[in-house]
Amino acid sequence: MNAIERALNRHPDLRFGQALFNLDIYGFVCPENPAKADFRVRDIHADKDSTIIERINKRNEWHELQRKIITALEKPELKEIESMTVNERLFISGLLDDFDKYRESDKDFAEFILEKLKVDRIAIKKILK
Repeated sequence: MNAIERALNRHPDLRFGQALFNLDIYGFVCPENPAKADFRVRDIHADKDSTIIERINKRNEWHELQRKIITALEKPELKEIESMTVNERLFISGLLDDFDKYRESDKDFAEFILEKLKVDRIAIKKILK
């Protein structure tokens, strides 16, 4: 309940249903391709509370990572990012620990970090292999 309250306080223009969706309490039946299932929303009636809380925590972690990356990319030291190695980009941005963590626990998050640090697709595939 605190997560919903925080979300609504942070974004007072959201309707309640939007907050539930943004926190991943509700989601599309087919999140990878919502159009495939006519953009139907998944029924959460049978979901355990613990499962819903895990989804909320994962979504909050995702939002926090995005904020952290945005802040990191504003660093003046990253102006010449294309001339740096991947390790230099991760270190200078302050995202090395996050990347190491997500490389093991969530490849999508790790891939997102590399994309935002302008690592090319071929290198990303090799790194996350």
